[in-house]
Amino acid sequence: MDEIIDDISDKIFLENLKTEFIITVKDNVSKLTEIFESGNYSELRRIAHDIKGVAGIFGFNRGTELAADLQKLADNGDKIKIRNLLTELIGYLNEEVLEIKVEA
Repeated sequence: MDEIIDDISDKIFLENLKTEFIITVKDNVSKLTEIFESGNYSELRRIAHDIKGVAGIFGFNRGTELAADLQKLADNGDKIKIRNLLTELIGYLNEEVLEIKVEA
């Protein structure tokens, strides 16, 4: 019986974590372009790091790769490459992550 309760608790925890991730991604997607345009690459790097760290947990491996690449580019400040990768990452997140329905 304890195993069943633990299994249910784990599933509830993961579902709550997934919901939080999606909400955070939604907030970050709306900020990413604004942050890029302001030239705040350290904040862009931080958000990319956050996305990279959590996306893989839920199987969004391409999102993890794109976020890792963006994190590296933010360190060197190549504006053209950052813009192109940012566009790709935002497109991916909109299509793959934000299409998931979340019960609020």
